[in-house]
Amino acid sequence: MEKINITIGTDGSVDLQLAGFKGGKCKDATKLIEQLLGNDITERTLTSEFYVTEEIEQEEKLPGS
Repeated sequence: MEKINITIGTDGSVDLQLAGFKGGKCKDATKLIEQLLGNDITERTLTSEFYVTEEIEQEEKLPGS
């Protein structure tokens, strides 16, 4: 399940933490939020999920089936 946690600090800083997004989908998911907030990104930390590629599941057909 994809999830976005948004924390807004008392100083106005915004922290986005994402989970469940594979590959570059995390950047697509936060693009609108970043535009609406108008904040410049000061730091971006990528998790191991960023480096996961989506696998296309293929049904393997056996001869004679």
